[in-house]
Amino acid sequence: MFSLPSCPGCAPGRTTLWGDRPLPSRSDLIYDHKMDKSALASLDPSRRASIKRKRSDAVADLIRSHIFQAGLQPNDRLPQESELIEMFGCSRSTIREALKSLEVQGLVQNTTGPGGGARVAPVSINRIVGLLSNYFYFQSISTAQIYQIRRLIEPELAFSVVGHLTLAHFAALDKAIEVQEHHPGGDADWEHHRHAEIDFHDILIEACPNPLLGLMCRFINEAIRHLIGKLGVQEFASSFTCDNIEFHKRLMAAFRSGNAARARRVMLDHVLSAEAVVVPPEDRRMDLPVFHQPLRLD
Repeated sequence: MFSLPSCPGCAPGRTTLWGDRPLPSRSDLIYDHKMDKSALASLDPSRRASIKRKRSDAVADLIRSHIFQAGLQPNDRLPQESELIEMFGCSRSTIREALKSLEVQGLVQNTTGPGGGARVAPVSINRIVGLLSNYFYFQSISTAQIYQIRRLIEPELAFSVVGHLTLAHFAALDKAIEVQEHHPGGDADWEHHRHAEIDFHDILIEACPNPLLGLMCRFINEAIRHLIGKLGVQEFASSFTCDNIEFHKRLMAAFRSGNAARARRVMLDHVLSAEAVVVPPEDRRMDLPVFHQPLRLD
């Protein structure tokens, strides 16, 4: 039976999301505490929708709380819709809105038909990076600021993956270098070539044992990939490509030898070399906001 922990010291039916902070009771979820049914019915439709939205958000918080506190894993089933309605004393539409909200957040997957219902879903890193890009879209993040962070985290990425790269990772890294060594022809080849350079770093992120570091590096990588489209794929000299290939080969040597300290030093040199080209001090047009539109990752 689906149950939620009671909040110590609170009236029966009140639950908690984080620690001892109480969430709304069932009665709070149904009506604004200052309104009775007739008062609610007298409001214009937009106002009623606003109150209903708040109720569904509160129910979504309660369901999220259960998922975390019960330690549910991806593909674990949530209670049936009828059970949720009885549990929270809410309408069917409120429960559905709450589940839809959790689905948009990537935490729940709703399916229809036989065997359908709501299940816990693994939150996609693409979804998280996309949400971050929506936030930074309004923050005027510049290329210089991206490289300021890249200098700090990518060397740690290189250090952390030593000992965690599998044969499949090494094969994919070698393939990325092979693509880089192919001399580009038209614009399509150049774009594929540039993305292969970033793919090399994506593969390292897949092997990263620290999920927080991996997420930060993934976001930076997507920002750089976004930057390629903004600047044009043939913006940089061929010497820049040659330097990148050389750095990647030196990184591979460090990875294969198990020398984490060397991998960190080489990656720092790699990032500094790229920064000197991508963010030249005399070219301030490069210091414009990167996110003119949210990242598209799907």
